[in-house]
Amino acid sequence: MEKERLRTLIGIAMVSLGLVQTVSGVLQDNLPFATFGFLYALIGVAYLWAEVYSADQ
Repeated sequence: MEKERLRTLIGIAMVSLGLVQTVSGVLQDNLPFATFGFLYALIGVAYLWAEVYSADQ
């Protein structure tokens, strides 16, 4: 149970940091920074799906 909770927290942190980076990049008119933040958030979503959602089934 602890490993699943840790994996969930890691995934949520990845998505959150990616979205913060994306918003920051958009507000500063820095498109590459925003794009990489969005990609990092997508990787976090994929991590959540692969490690948390798929592991439950």
